[in-house]
Amino acid sequence: MIRNLHLYSLLILAISLSNCTPDNPTTPTNLESPSPIPVSPTFTATPTETVTPTLPATFTPLEVNERIRAYLQNTVEYCLAPCFWGITPEQTTLDEATNIFVSLGLQPEHTLTQNNQEFYDTDYHIEKGFEISIILTVQDGIIKSLDAGINVPAEVSIPRKWAAYSPETLITQYGVPSKVDFFLGRVTPTPTHSMVLYFENSELIVAYIGSDLLNNSNPQLEICPTTNQVGHIQIWLGKNPRHPPKQGVPLEKATNMTIAEFSELMLGDPNKACFNLKDEAFP
Repeated sequence: MIRNLHLYSLLILAISLSNCTPDNPTTPTNLESPSPIPVSPTFTATPTETVTPTLPATFTPLEVNERIRAYLQNTVEYCLAPCFWGITPEQTTLDEATNIFVSLGLQPEHTLTQNNQEFYDTDYHIEKGFEISIILTVQDGIIKSLDAGINVPAEVSIPRKWAAYSPETLITQYGVPSKVDFFLGRVTPTPTHSMVLYFENSELIVAYIGSDLLNNSNPQLEICPTTNQVGHIQIWLGKNPRHPPKQGVPLEKATNMTIAEFSELMLGDPNKACFNLKDEAFP
């Protein structure tokens, strides 16, 4: 069985996303490839060779905390997606991934065998309210995909404690997203929204789940992706991610912006990176 933290993370994801598009819960939805989007050179990431670093055998608990904080805060150079903490789908072996986790004081545990694939799970608690759960999909000893869930503590800070996965950081590193989807949770008294960024060329999907909406009495709901509080972040890496998000409402339908305009807004003043969702765009 997958550990409680990961089940909780996926439950949050299912609840947040299922309000929008009915689907068979046991079968991941195959999303259509979005139409090609003109990419401004301003937002095009320069190709960078991915190098898996050589890690020492072990770190002390203090060193582990500092290293993972550095990964989350984007204050240390590391591999780019689809690489995650030195693990790259279709390249890294299970033994290599295990060595990386062991160096961080973690031990992946086998949790499931299904359709000729093995699943391994490991959890990490970096500090109060900050939890990370990672699942590896393995076939023939090779990592095929990786998904990570991060439970985020309530905070209002710039930069965020998880700045490495904040929209402005991802757009700076990987360029204009290939697609941006939104989901609206009509709970009372405060509606919430979720946003999903797709970077197809980097085999990366990042979902921000459970963000509170501002001005929720207004039919045009204002959101500020670079400053809104987020309850959970889900990350998928690899060509064939495990249980990717369902189809949401595309940015162009949910707002009055293009993806290029959205990207430019995210790279500007974080306190002004706000826009409205169209209430009528959501079922």
